[in-house]
Amino acid sequence: MMRLGKLQFDRPVFLAPLSGITDYPFRQIVREHGCSLTFTEMVSADGLLRKGKSFLRIGEGEHPVSVQLFGANPEILAEAARIAESMGADVIDINMGCPAKQIVGPGAGADLMRSPERVKEILAKVKRAVQTPLTVKIRSGWDQEHINAVEISQISEDCGVDAISIHPRTKVQGYGGRADWGLIGRVKKAVRIPVIGNGDITTPSLARKMLEETGCDGVMIGRGALGNPWIFDLSGWGHGQAEPAPPSPEARQAILRHHFTLVQAYYGERAVRKFQKHVYWYTKGLRGCATFHSRLSGLKDENELFKAIDSYFDFVERRTPCQSSMSMEIRSVIGRGEKVL
Repeated sequence: MMRLGKLQFDRPVFLAPLSGITDYPFRQIVREHGCSLTFTEMVSADGLLRKGKSFLRIGEGEHPVSVQLFGANPEILAEAARIAESMGADVIDINMGCPAKQIVGPGAGADLMRSPERVKEILAKVKRAVQTPLTVKIRSGWDQEHINAVEISQISEDCGVDAISIHPRTKVQGYGGRADWGLIGRVKKAVRIPVIGNGDITTPSLARKMLEETGCDGVMIGRGALGNPWIFDLSGWGHGQAEPAPPSPEARQAILRHHFTLVQAYYGERAVRKFQKHVYWYTKGLRGCATFHSRLSGLKDENELFKAIDSYFDFVERRTPCQSSMSMEIRSVIGRGEKVL
């Protein structure tokens, strides 16, 4: 069990904030599959001050949810945290780990870890500004010569932060290489507040393994959840239980329709364009997916999209016995004008 202020999580498995992905429809999907706490996409603190409620949407009944803010100015971050809290955020999270150039360039994201004094100023001011729990998401450090996650975690604890999430890769690593789970364990030993581990979790058993190996209090799943909300199904967490079977094509097809319904309600006429990346992720690894994916961008409306999806899953469920005949069958179906891509 993990506590975060007044929040209590019996099975602390959380959705990592992912830019351009963890929008309201995606958060709803993973919540339905057992995710205990969802995070919004990164929200610019400056943008939230300028645009207010049009810049952030928290769904009715969408709780608990954490709003992740990024920025470099302590006063602006503190005011943005107050606004997010007033809009219903259950947790405020400060991003100190994003490696993207457009975030790091102005001094936000992972760049903050190079300035411990600035980290201290930001966290102290944000903590005074809100009543909701405050968390921070960090990386190992800037590069292999500057690993300072333990130092930043101790500063965070001293500033009253309620929990720390750590993705144990450096800024220079980006998302390459392997996450250093050992560093999660070292951070856990260095602080008394909850520590949430993140990185390279692609199955429920790996989530359990991270908890056991590092002693962390919770796990955060990011890229492992793309096209795979089933990863939050906690039924496979028990000791000695087998890894859950991969979702069937029927299950994937059903969730595609359900997910699209949520996306359409949220984005309206932009839904097809917004949803195409999810179609890619839900079908990744299935037979014939490369041919299917190559034509996704050419689909412009809902009817075209779902005619293609339904035809593709019809093909998948025929269980074509070998790759060569599979490719021939896909081309044959395309030649007949069916929208198998």
